[in-house]
Amino acid sequence: MAKKGNRHLKCVYLTDAEDEYVRQKQQEYGYNFSRMCRYALLHLDDTSSKKKIEVCTKHNLMIEERRRELSAIGNNINQIAHQVNIFAIEGKIPEQYATDVILPALEKLQELYSNINKDQVLIKKRLYT
Repeated sequence: MAKKGNRHLKCVYLTDAEDEYVRQKQQEYGYNFSRMCRYALLHLDDTSSKKKIEVCTKHNLMIEERRRELSAIGNNINQIAHQVNIFAIEGKIPEQYATDVILPALEKLQELYSNINKDQVLIKKRLYT
């Protein structure tokens, strides 16, 4: 990088397509290349990164809240399954009804719970990678 007085010369390599795009922007804004680059760099606002961080933070809070809710639902499913087994053993409900109707429904709920939990883990990984 060569110095020219108090200015510093920087070299930029562009593809043909990038060069054409830059030339169009120079004409559009009426700036020469140096002025356009200085303006872009000096006025560069990191708003998009700040917005992404804000969105990630909100999503993280939402995911953690859903995780707590899912945990409570999972506990309820386990308690229901436990009670169904007790009632079936005590003869309060027919064992056939418990095995054919209630337990399959609870297994579907448990599978749904598990899939939602896995999806939330994937979403969180995608947000932070």
